[in-house]
Amino acid sequence: MSDTASDRDPQPFPHHIGRDGVPVRWAVAPLTRSLQQICTSIVAEALAGAELVQLEYALMVFVNDAPGISQQTLSEAMGVDRNNIGLIAEKLEARGLLRRSVNGDDRRARQVYLTRKGARLWRQCRPEIFAANERVLAPLNASEKKLFIDMLVRLVEGNRVHVRPGAGRRKRTSSKST
Repeated sequence: MSDTASDRDPQPFPHHIGRDGVPVRWAVAPLTRSLQQICTSIVAEALAGAELVQLEYALMVFVNDAPGISQQTLSEAMGVDRNNIGLIAEKLEARGLLRRSVNGDDRRARQVYLTRKGARLWRQCRPEIFAANERVLAPLNASEKKLFIDMLVRLVEGNRVHVRPGAGRRKRTSSKST
């Protein structure tokens, strides 16, 4: 029995050869992974002077948009584990960029606010972040950019249930043998 491409891949994805000679598969997951790597790299360059990483800046954006947002809500909105949100907030607070306050009677629930220093840094980073986003979208014309963003929003909103900490990660197995 021969092993043909159609035997190995019952529904082959169309692809083309990229500029570097590497095939580019027309499949959502690998393309969005590559786009995410591109975005991360370009945004990291934009934030380097501010000594921020993308998640720190993203947290500041959410807090600017919703002053007093709880760390739990931030975790859910960003799809980042609540413990990691706490660590990021703690680091930004130590730099004087964020202020956290206890929310009501629950000592564990904290509301988050940008300080003046944090708001100033956020505003200073906005032009670089805008330019970084434009750099990512540069291969598209104006109408394609709008259409792409509109479609991206629809895909994210339509699949919001999957935006959660740990989604898609391999389950940890117990190291104990029975």
